[in-house]
Amino acid sequence: MMTPEETRVLAFLRKHLIARVGDVARACLVGASPEWVDRVIGTLDWFGYVTVFYGPAGEAAVVQITDRGKACRLTDG
Repeated sequence: MMTPEETRVLAFLRKHLIARVGDVARACLVGASPEWVDRVIGTLDWFGYVTVFYGPAGEAAVVQITDRGKACRLTDG
């Protein structure tokens, strides 16, 4: 079961396909700490729902939804 934050990120990426992590955070995780944003995106990456592209300092910079992320159900009902 996905958290509400993970669901919001996937729903956002279904419309945008690829986005900068800062844009995802502003649109989906308002007020969240950078650590929480990294955790949400890292979990989605771990399960194969997104691919993360990293910047020169090793920070998550861009996130892209995968086919698996597009296909997963976002609700229980």
